[in-house]
Amino acid sequence: MEDIEKTKNMPPEKQTPLDRLNYSGELGVVINRLADAYDIGSPASFSVIGIGYEDCNVIIETPDGKYVAKIFSKERNQEVIERYSTIMKKAVDAGVNHPPLIKTGGGEVVYSDGEANGISMVLMKFVDGQTFLKLDRAPDTEERQAVIEQAAKVNGIDYRPSRLFDSWAIPNIKTMFEKVKQFIQPEDIKLVEQAIARFVEIPVESLPHAFVHGDFTKANIMKGKDGKIYILDFSVANWYPRIQELAVIAANLLHEESGSLSLRDRTELILAEYDKLNPLTPEEKQHLYSYALAGVAMEFMGSHQEKFIKGNATEETEYWLNLGRNGLRKELATK
Repeated sequence: MEDIEKTKNMPPEKQTPLDRLNYSGELGVVINRLADAYDIGSPASFSVIGIGYEDCNVIIETPDGKYVAKIFSKERNQEVIERYSTIMKKAVDAGVNHPPLIKTGGGEVVYSDGEANGISMVLMKFVDGQTFLKLDRAPDTEERQAVIEQAAKVNGIDYRPSRLFDSWAIPNIKTMFEKVKQFIQPEDIKLVEQAIARFVEIPVESLPHAFVHGDFTKANIMKGKDGKIYILDFSVANWYPRIQELAVIAANLLHEESGSLSLRDRTELILAEYDKLNPLTPEEKQHLYSYALAGVAMEFMGSHQEKFIKGNATEETEYWLNLGRNGLRKELATK
């Protein structure tokens, strides 16, 4: 509690992706060793991607092509890194549109740099395109259908990974509320409590479970210049109720601030399209709206955690905070 109070009374400092690494030396020398390990040629340039809260993602250009290195944060131990790399391989093998993985000269997906405190990383081919966050819009009808097809493929992956705690995951809504309620404005507390009250009525454990990406947001869904929809960042994938995938899509990916579709409308659209590919049970259809509403509340509370507890007072955090607040007010303020 002392640390939280201390954070509350101090202006948060912005954190950079490099701050997440167990390494404070020159990144360029790490990139050079990575290029040797994966045999991709000598790097001509590299740049750190500024968005995201977990790892450090770096775009690398060499005479052989363009790549993205995901350098894992110091918060991830080797077991978690192995879990993540296995999930990426499973997704690619299942035909999910994910950037192709590059292997080292020794045939490994993960490379650990012994000269840089053993930090680990994976390398992928760069996919030319833009995320829907960058496009600043929701997918159109054709794109939405392609996203739902990818979601169905992901949920069909026959793999149950070891459990990984994700503080932003919808089932952790009560835990998150206890962490951040002191930072939430009184008029918004009531809205969050309404969303929680609806969620706790859902029989979460008895709903059909599946392998779930868990983060089908605008930041992780890309429209490639080749016209394909690509799925990024499986870092929080878990074994969850299947409708958790659809709830996140409704709460975030399909949301448009000036759009005419309510959250209820968006859940109905998703239900109809996903049901054609993977038939849903009556219980899943019944509870998706409340699950998605909880997803909106988690966007709002998760951004409070990032801003007031973790010190990530960034433009990205403000985006999530405003998205969640506006979503809750639109759905609940007049009910």
